Amino acid sequence: MANGLRWISTAYDLGYTFTLCEGIGPRDLLVRMGAEPHHVHELSDDVVAELRMRPEDGHLSDLDFLGREDESLVARLTAAGFLSHPGVLVRAGAVPGWAYAIESITSRAPDHLAALSQGTRAYTVFRSVNGEHEVGYAVDGRVLAYYEPGVRHSADADERRVPGFAYTGEEPPDAAFLRFLESAHGIRVPWADFQAPLPTAAFA
Repeated sequence: MANGLRWISTAYDLGYTFTLCEGIGPRDLLVRMGAEPHHVHELSDDVVAELRMRPEDGHLSDLDFLGREDESLVARLTAAGFLSHPGVLVRAGAVPGWAYAIESITSRAPDHLAALSQGTRAYTVFRSVNGEHEVGYAVDGRVLAYYEPGVRHSADADERRVPGFAYTGEEPPDAAFLRFLESAHGIRVPWADFQAPLPTAAFA
């Protein structure tokens, strides 16, 4: 896997949301999305995938990462909502100068874009399982742009675009936006770092 950002666009067949916030930490990012600080736990990508794929009638013993004897961990994860089939699981990490968040399938971050950008700036990109694409940009608590690249809605909407991002249609919109973030801000999220345990929050 490349160590830029574009690999993200090929890693989630069922859709994803990727979000960047400048100058804050991963845990602060999750709190701005509505997480309780004491309910944030460090989980790997494999563990989050296992939690997401757990059937509604599944037993805790079906979770490979969870030892039956670790009652303390079970209690903490239960209190934080991880073991009650949460609707949204968000992992957050950091690269120099930025915090990032990734959601498989879901799109909680766009609804919190204003809060995420308080005192800073934030970007987000969403792709649905059906191939719908949306990108957003907010500064200091104000959402300045949120739209589907390549679709013109009105003259006014055309003015509310992400500064510096021009979609040419040569590749999928999400891949183009990730390429833009790479080149505009020099942001790289190594695949190996992404697989390791990262601060994670569960939302109902």
